[in-house]
Amino acid sequence: MRGAILISFVILAAAGTSATAQGSQVGINDEKCAGRIYQPKEVAQRPKFGHRDSPGLTPEALAHGVRGRILLTAVLCRTGKVTDIQVVEGLPFGMNLEAIKAARGIQFEPAEKNGRKVSERIELDYNFSYLGEQRPPAKEPIAGRLIESVELTGLRSKSPQEIMAILKTRAGEAFKDEQVRADLRALLALGFFEPLNTKVRVEEGLRGGVNVVFELSELRLK
Repeated sequence: MRGAILISFVILAAAGTSATAQGSQVGINDEKCAGRIYQPKEVAQRPKFGHRDSPGLTPEALAHGVRGRILLTAVLCRTGKVTDIQVVEGLPFGMNLEAIKAARGIQFEPAEKNGRKVSERIELDYNFSYLGEQRPPAKEPIAGRLIESVELTGLRSKSPQEIMAILKTRAGEAFKDEQVRADLRALLALGFFEPLNTKVRVEEGLRGGVNVVFELSELRLK
């Protein structure tokens, strides 16, 4: 039986859509952002992100064991909407539409240039795998590498959302060993987990970064 699905999500600075990527686009969102669209290096202040949902897994995708990557390009419009969504790399069984829906729901404060809000082009990278599918250990140097995903394993009675909210190690940021260790101490301080069997595993990512896995062992109730 397959384990639970793990969905990792990273917002990437778009370096401009290449001709190759344009040729592989397999879907599009019709809502457009009017006016000039800037690249990340052109703005004075990058967007600030709020709530971000992961795409739902369709029943057909779950039944077929879909795993892989959906890569979108989009515009964080100065109006506060995510527009101009295009699918550069997609997955079958309705997953592209689920990714587009999730992208549309991203909450953010627009980028700024010269004291005014402007629109910025970005890439949204969703990866789907299954919990328990271990990848090779990350090779040194690890410090400073992009965190592609943060995963929790071993939870039985606790909500993943509740535990994840405690962590300050986040996908899309640079790996910092001291922060990961601080997160592990914060989890153990909750009194929910066995200190000897709760640990962190750092794996090689799919794009040259790393995946951070918090292996949790809940205390048994007496």
